[in-house]
Amino acid sequence: MSKKKDRDEPLHPDDPAKENTGDEALRGSSGEEAAHGGAPAHGGGSEKSDGAKQTPDGAGAEDKSTPDEVIAGLESQLKAASDRYLRLMAEFDNYKKRTIREYEQMVECANEKLMLELVAVRETFELALKHGENGTDYAQFFEGVKLIFAKFDGVLGANGLAPFAAPGEPFDPQMHDALLKVPNDEIPEDHIADIHEKGYKLKDRIIKHARVIVSAGKPQQAPCKDNDNK
Repeated sequence: MSKKKDRDEPLHPDDPAKENTGDEALRGSSGEEAAHGGAPAHGGGSEKSDGAKQTPDGAGAEDKSTPDEVIAGLESQLKAASDRYLRLMAEFDNYKKRTIREYEQMVECANEKLMLELVAVRETFELALKHGENGTDYAQFFEGVKLIFAKFDGVLGANGLAPFAAPGEPFDPQMHDALLKVPNDEIPEDHIADIHEKGYKLKDRIIKHARVIVSAGKPQQAPCKDNDNK
C-alpha cells in the first residue's frame, strides 16, 4: 500500500526532483537544436530563409514589350518634343514682333518731341516773314532772322546734333570729302582751306561728311630765267 501511495502522490511544486527533470528536458531540447545546426525542429527558420531569397513581384523581370510598343513610345516622345519646339518658336516670334513694335513706338515718341520743338521755330519764322513783307527796316529784319537761326541751332544742339569742320584743321578722309586742292600761302598742305558744306555729328556719330577745299601748301615759285640779252 505504501508503494502505491507513493506512486500516486503528486510531487510538490518545490520539489527539487521536479526542477531537475525540467532542466534536463530543456538541455535535451537545446542539444537537439544544436545537432540540427541551430534550426528549430518545426522548420520555421527554413521557411523564413526561403522567403528572404524570393524577389518582389515584377522586380528583375525582363521587359517583354513588343517592337510595335517600343516604336509607339518613341513616336509619342518625338511628338511631344516637336510640340514643345513649335510652342517655343511661336513664343519667340511673338517676342520679336512685340520688341519691334515697342522700338517703333519709342522712335515715334522721340520724333514727336523734336517736331514740337521745330514747330516753335517754324512759327517764329512765319511771324518774321509776315512782318518783313510790310516792313522797310531790313536791318531789323536781318537781326530777327539771326535770332531765329540761333534758336533753331539751339534746338538741334539740344537733340545731339553738332556741326564740325573749320579752316586750318587737318584733312581727315574719314570725316571730310575733298572737292579740290588749291595752293594757299597761309594754310599748310593737307589742311582745310575753305568749307563748302559743314559736316554734322549726332551724339558723336557722323551722319554727314563735310565738303571742303584742301590746301596744297604754298605755291611753288617759277625759277628765274636768265636775260635773253646775256
